[in-house]
Amino acid sequence: MSARHAMRTGQRGFTLIEMIAAFLIFAIAVGALMQILTMSLKDTRRSLDETRAALWAQSLLDNVGIGERIEEGHTNGEFDRIYHWEMDIERVDPQTVEATAATALGDLATTTRVGNGNAAPVQEIAQMELFHVELRVLWGSRGSGRSARFTTLRLAMPDPNAAISLGGSARTSGSGQDGSRTQAKGRDG
Repeated sequence: MSARHAMRTGQRGFTLIEMIAAFLIFAIAVGALMQILTMSLKDTRRSLDETRAALWAQSLLDNVGIGERIEEGHTNGEFDRIYHWEMDIERVDPQTVEATAATALGDLATTTRVGNGNAAPVQEIAQMELFHVELRVLWGSRGSGRSARFTTLRLAMPDPNAAISLGGSARTSGSGQDGSRTQAKGRDG
């Protein structure tokens, strides 16, 4: 009998309490891991949505004032079924922007010089129009919708037909009868 008794004690397995404790530890670890993965997926989705909104905004802001005159006012539209936009454009006095920048920079504005140190004459700036463009991109449902705000400044000529001469040379362009663009300098081939 002693041989049998020795065999039983050598084949010892896990008790029920040890199995329950191991299962609880496993369940807690898996629950924590699932919560971390869920938060990670939400953050990834949010990042993807914000990246798409930024790309939509960049494509719209890049075209403001290109091909058409910038006008003050409020416009809105949609990029697709998910993303919508609202844009506000207002004229800004360039001298107030210059004064605000000088105030914000404080002493740095008085010690920093750009280029040869000469400030641009005010009459040259006054010939241009400065616009503040604010774009809001909205997406998601009405109750839990998200949005991103983008702002920029645009400089525009008061008269789109006015020619600017830089360094004594100017290029002229116009439209043909069929609506195609023509330029004074031709292309080779």
